[in-house]
Amino acid sequence: GDILFIPPFAEEMNRCRAMVSMQARAFARIGVGTLIVDPLGTGDSAGDFSDGSWDLWRDDLRRGVEWLRLHGNDCRTLWGVRLGAVMAAELAARDPAIGRLLFWQPVLNGKSFFTQFLRIRIAAELDQPDGVKLTDELRGKFASGESVEVSGYRIGPSLAAELDRVKLPDLSKMAWLQTTWFEVLPDAGAAIPRANAKAVEDFRAAGARVELASVVGPPFWQVHEREIAPDLVAATAGSVDAWQPGPAPRTVGRGEIPTASSDDLEIPLAFPCGPETLAGVLHIGRAGAQRGVVIVVAGGPQYRAGAHRQFVGLARKLAARGYPVLRFDLRGMGDSSGTHVGFEQSEPDIRAAIDALAAQQPEVSEVVLLGECESASGILFYAWRDARVKGIALVNPWVRTDEGRAQVIIKHYYLDRLRSPEFWKSVRQGRYQFRRSLASLVDVARAYFRGRKMMSRSDASTTQEDISGLPLPVKTAVGLKRFPGHVMLLMSGRDYIAREFDEVTAASRAWDGLLTRPLILRRDLMEADHTFSRESWKNKAADWVVEWMDSW
Repeated sequence: GDILFIPPFAEEMNRCRAMVSMQARAFARIGVGTLIVDPLGTGDSAGDFSDGSWDLWRDDLRRGVEWLRLHGNDCRTLWGVRLGAVMAAELAARDPAIGRLLFWQPVLNGKSFFTQFLRIRIAAELDQPDGVKLTDELRGKFASGESVEVSGYRIGPSLAAELDRVKLPDLSKMAWLQTTWFEVLPDAGAAIPRANAKAVEDFRAAGARVELASVVGPPFWQVHEREIAPDLVAATAGSVDAWQPGPAPRTVGRGEIPTASSDDLEIPLAFPCGPETLAGVLHIGRAGAQRGVVIVVAGGPQYRAGAHRQFVGLARKLAARGYPVLRFDLRGMGDSSGTHVGFEQSEPDIRAAIDALAAQQPEVSEVVLLGECESASGILFYAWRDARVKGIALVNPWVRTDEGRAQVIIKHYYLDRLRSPEFWKSVRQGRYQFRRSLASLVDVARAYFRGRKMMSRSDASTTQEDISGLPLPVKTAVGLKRFPGHVMLLMSGRDYIAREFDEVTAASRAWDGLLTRPLILRRDLMEADHTFSRESWKNKAADWVVEWMDSW
């Protein structure tokens, strides 16, 4: 039968998406189908994250099982990643027709997992005197009926209580199940975490059938950069391929699979980019709309939903104003095929997305490109080359070089350290390592002066068509100088990348006068972080984009 995927929680869902899609394609190559469902308020699905609950999400995934039994080749295997493994086991306990569980790096205890998740909020407020310092403070807010926002995800008191209660069910009480359990280790000499190894031992001792395996790879579910573990994909596909077939599926062949209709507001798309296939979602705008938007996903472990679904919310606001919007995954990101080649080689992807939008909405004659961080820089490399692009929205553009980073460190980090009571306390107590810090400062200072020299000599007057060999700050300046349309700069106040952009553009001759052109509008949200992670910041940023789109 086919496999239903049970996703991990919150931002781990983003970070795992490319690996999940790679695994689903590997399953397809051995003849096994995979259904990937976004529960309510996550990924591409309707609703807001704050509307979700453990029980609602479990019901959404149960519907995925039913869908496969009606339209696919039955469903006998549930594949859970991290906290999704707990939900997969809960679903299997209620459905004896499920015969197998497949786990990637399963979570054993919801309360311990949720405590780690809450610490993200504490880490984000370390530099704020009135910031939250203990997870017990956050749990106190839940107990009094308040919702809490953590890294852009609003958690209500009911969901918090559910997460504190859930834990991996006793697999030995489901004698009909066979479980295949994968752990990802940093190197061949590393041991499986003791808690997980002991859980497997206990389950086996009680009669459960659990196969435990490990592979070497990065912790792709938690890192801030895109990482993949090819050995895990190969080992998982090999394990599934070796399973002995059971009786013929109850449903042979396929029922009628629903397709998008003209009444749908959001339509999934698959479109070519050379030999690869890109995945996207089209938000239908007003009939006859002449201006559309293409959202280019940022680098890192993101896909078309964006960090904490910021692009989903933005696209829906723009579509409600009448603008058709296409969100899509670059090659090798999210659900798109191919190898990720980085933002500096994203021009074919952007062109393919604009072509796809034009094919679906032929009335659209002008396009706005929107991107954050690396994708904003990728847009600057591309926009001036395509006459269809009439506007670009750049969110915290990426112009990072070692030299530019050194300027930010000297102007912001070191000054902040000197103002910090904790710094002087460590000096008084003899905990400050002067020799190491001095060596670091010397390296940073050398990069700083090297950068000042480079910036003073570089300008954007080049007439060459191929600008790929230019330094990044110059290349982005040339792209902006050559683009004749409307530009919006959307900047965060609490973000080193935004500060680096300001330092580079102020010091570089290439940027002289560029940001004062009449068609350029800049908006700064001073309290926001790099990805506008809080709901109020996301909403304000989206409102500014809509206002800008309406204004010209």
